[in-house]
Formats: sequence, C-alpha cells, structure tokens
Amino acid sequence: MRALLFVCLLACLSVLCGAAWAEDWLKYPEFRHVCGLPGSGIPVNEFGQFGFGGAFHMNVPCAYTPTKDNYAVMYNSASRDTRFRIKLSGHRTDGSAAAMVGFGKPGHGLSATYFVVDEEWVNTVNLQYQLCPEDGDVPAVAVGILDIFDQRQAQAGKNGGARSFYVTATRKIEESEKPLFVTLGLGTEKFHGLFGAVSYYPAEKVNLGFEYDGRVPRPHVAYNLYSSPDDAWDASVHVGWSNFDRPIWGLNVTYKR
Repeated sequence: MRALLFVCLLACLSVLCGAAWAEDWLKYPEFRHVCGLPGSGIPVNEFGQFGFGGAFHMNVPCAYTPTKDNYAVMYNSASRDTRFRIKLSGHRTDGSAAAMVGFGKPGHGLSATYFVVDEEWVNTVNLQYQLCPEDGDVPAVAVGILDIFDQRQAQAGKNGGARSFYVTATRKIEESEKPLFVTLGLGTEKFHGLFGAVSYYPAEKVNLGFEYDGRVPRPHVAYNLYSSPDDAWDASVHVGWSNFDRPIWGLNVTYKR
C-alpha cells in the first residue's frame, strides 16, 4: 500500500512538473539545487529534531522546523552539466555550504541558516518559523524567508535580489518504520509559485525522494552514514539530479542535545 501511494504521489508531481520544465531556472543560479532551508539537504522530523528519519528533500523546505539545541552543517557540489564534480566552485560547478541552528519549542521552532554558495561566495541568511505542529490529519505549517536581507542584490547585483517569501505544509503519511512525508507549499521569486515534495524511507538507512521546486523536478537518494548510539550525532550523504540530468551530491552532519 505504501509503495502504491508513493508511486501515485510521484506521478502527480510529475504531471505538475510537466508544464514548467522549460522555465528558465538560471534566474536564481545560487539556489537552483539547494536553498539552505529546513529539509533542504538536512532532514528534520515532526518533533523539530535534526537527523535521518525525518522529512528529507533537496530544494524544497519542509514545515518541520528545528528547535532549541539542534545544529547542522551541510556541503553540496552540483554540476552545470551531466558530470559529477567534487568542488566548491568553478566554471561548471555550483558549490555551497550551510550552517543551520534551531530555536524555540517543538511545534513552534525557529530556524536560522547562513548559506554560502558559488565561486563568488554569495552569502545569505534564511529564516523559517513553524506556525503549528502536525496534529492528526492536520499538517504542520511554517512560513519563511529566503535571503532575508536581500544580500544577493548587494553582492551579485547582475542577478538581482533573491528575497523570497513562502508558506509550506508537511505531513507524515505513514506512522511506521518506513515513513512517507509529503510537503506542499507556495512561494514568491525563487519558488515561482507552487512547489511540492515526497520523501520515503524504504529501509532504515535509505531515503528516496522526488520534488518540484517551483522551476524544475528533482529525484534523489540519501544514505545514513552514521548515527551515534545516544542519537545525538547523525551524518548522511545524498545524491540528486536537477531536471533529471544535472547531478548534485552532498553531505550533512547534525547534532541535537
């Protein structure tokens, strides 16, 4: 049943993507693969805790927002063509790094992210606040701002500002050892309207996902490299394909007290 539901969700998102694949995603090159928001390369669960087993997307923010005493760092290397590259910057590479910290209580977390990207080292600050927790059939809901200070405008004026507002909702469909998360949201500028993602755990250490980030579709697979016995430390690696042909890989390390 889970597998059938997952396939149906993928099909629906694929239909959604079909009308927008031709959209020029180069308008926001710094954020075309990842965006440094909760769930974007850094999994977060419904209790506002970092770590593998939570909603895991690539360039779509989930509504689950990290709370106090949650910390995460992430590195990504994305290609501008079909080849895999392990670089932070370069003519055909979009490298990025992020540091994220959580504040507040479960259900009403507040996250702050410092995000640096590309050879020009454009840096942004992103914020997200969770309005309400998940409750039965009611999803968790959060609002946020990408590039809150519009720093891209000042640092790379040729591209223009990237400040983007959004609202996102996430729900855990399966309450089991193989959970399925669904995220839907709406945003301005970089998000270009409607976005959505599904995240599924077929095994304890494996995550599969598919998303439409408002401009292009993106499948991914992630693997849990390490989880400490006390569940405080966690590390995982992810590989995705923007628009099905531009590879990206990344690594995240999280800590919670």
